[in-house]
Amino acid sequence: MRYLLVLVLMIHCGKKIDLKKEEAAYDAYLAALPELKPVAKDKPVILKVLQVDSPNLPGLDEKETAQLYAHVEKLAQQVLGYDLKIQALRRVTTAKFFGDVKDRFITFPIAYPAHAFRISYFAADRDQRISEVLAATLKNPDKKKLAQYLGDVKTPEQGTQEFLAKLTGILAGPDLGGKPLVGPENRSDEIYFSYGHWSSLLQGEREADFILTNGGILGADNGMPLYVIARGGVTNAFVENNAYRPYQGAGVLGMYPFLAETQYFNERRGKLTKAEKREAIAWIWIHELGHMLLKKEENYSFADSVHRAPTNLRYMDWVQAIRATKDHRTGQIKEMKKF
Repeated sequence: MRYLLVLVLMIHCGKKIDLKKEEAAYDAYLAALPELKPVAKDKPVILKVLQVDSPNLPGLDEKETAQLYAHVEKLAQQVLGYDLKIQALRRVTTAKFFGDVKDRFITFPIAYPAHAFRISYFAADRDQRISEVLAATLKNPDKKKLAQYLGDVKTPEQGTQEFLAKLTGILAGPDLGGKPLVGPENRSDEIYFSYGHWSSLLQGEREADFILTNGGILGADNGMPLYVIARGGVTNAFVENNAYRPYQGAGVLGMYPFLAETQYFNERRGKLTKAEKREAIAWIWIHELGHMLLKKEENYSFADSVHRAPTNLRYMDWVQAIRATKDHRTGQIKEMKKF
């Protein structure tokens, strides 16, 4: 579970939210959920997938989406041992979807992440809060691992500036209309990329097991794991606890970092063909299904394992390192009790 800052906020109705109290209620809610159990492999796994798209961002057409689904089904059998069947639900715009589920952002306890997790790019205390995250991260005694992900970062202040330089480059990237992805004129769109909002959204999801979006989970939050910090706030995908779905969780995969043709991503990710983009997305999805179906923890040890997330944005380098292996060390990775 991500480290949380205790704040007192106001929601749209003017009611004060005591986040210390709500944090305790949220923790109690999570604790009461059943412990996770791996999904059995004795019958097909039906994965219901909802597409949530923003028309101002690059996406996959119907043929490309079908190719992606077929590739994920094939990899699920080869890598994870599941007879996976993707059931496509519907396609909805991001703005409409967030409007449809707005109650999840004000109904506690699942609303808690939407209020407590995000560090807004436009917040006056942004740098201080990010620095606090970096300070906690740099206390990790595994200095080799820190260096592998963050390079020669010595202080929280240095790490904060490097992180913000990356995030600024990401958010400044033009959309299909030539406007910044998120800037002062469309700062309200920041929630579409907010980890905390997606967390609340997924915890209340009753229709889909996975959401595929051409947007992304981009930005700072107060519990960023090491690999998200290293990428400048990019969370490729994640699975969240869910009391309603059959696999005990619901997930989201944000395709924007794979599909974007901005200068920032082309320089740091490399220019990829359409086929390479789909392959990278498919492998990231398999990584997340390792969490959702096998209930495996995040792996930081085995470089040749699909259970280890990419350390940076060089997605095809990561794919090439893992796709040839026959042993993803699955049996050596612990199972989670909660997502």
